[in-house]
Amino acid sequence: MRALLVLLSAVFILGGCSKEVKLVSANTAQEPIRVEEQATVEMRLSEMDLAKYVDADTGIWTEARNAGLIKVFNKILNKDIIIVPVAGMTPLGSMDGEFTQSGVLNTQGDPETGDLVQSFLVSASFVGDLSLGGQIIALEEDRYISGMHDVLYAMLYQAVPESLPSYVAIAEPVAELGTSFFRLIGMAEIKQLMQDTVALPKEQGGATGTLCNLEIVVSDREVEAGDRIFLMNVDVAALDPTAVIAQDEPETVVVLPPTSDTVREPSEQK
Repeated sequence: MRALLVLLSAVFILGGCSKEVKLVSANTAQEPIRVEEQATVEMRLSEMDLAKYVDADTGIWTEARNAGLIKVFNKILNKDIIIVPVAGMTPLGSMDGEFTQSGVLNTQGDPETGDLVQSFLVSASFVGDLSLGGQIIALEEDRYISGMHDVLYAMLYQAVPESLPSYVAIAEPVAELGTSFFRLIGMAEIKQLMQDTVALPKEQGGATGTLCNLEIVVSDREVEAGDRIFLMNVDVAALDPTAVIAQDEPETVVVLPPTSDTVREPSEQK
């Protein structure tokens, strides 16, 4: 009898040491997670900042988009979001990587510097549905990991943006929790959509999709092949100067000229 109890105890202990955490719920029709975030930025741009653009308005919108998205993306990353992706639970077309600009520019001139000043509200959202996403399939130059501003290749399973720019959220598998869990680690811009359809080997799941290349905008971990991506809807809205955004004070962004790489030695030793 004692030997039987010892054997049963060993079975229970081994069962409790399973490396993979299973989902408790057996409901396969669960709603996908939806992530939304927004931020305000106040842009201060000089004539030199805008000289590289075709016209001033294009430069203002572009600089606002770049600065605002970095702030929004970092706010999302700071939430340490864990995703359990689903597939086919969200209607196609509802979250397909759309980028929009709204509002009317009404820049104010700074009397001291002459800079053009304009505030924007930047919003981004996505859902954890793989039918509105895809996965990283390869890194540029045959590397194993990538970081900020690196280029990588991905496939989109079903939904494809109608136009560019378009953005994706990136999530990596959480090995300590199991194969169903992914951690949000970064965001990237889709730089090119290709006409080619690619297919993974059968041993890697055999998925097919539309090939695209991405440039990482922000990331707090290394991006690897096999990480999942989710299309994001992004809106950049120009705000009226009299508008008051109570929930988020504007962050002033000043575009600085490129700095010199020359290192100046101290004139005297301390």
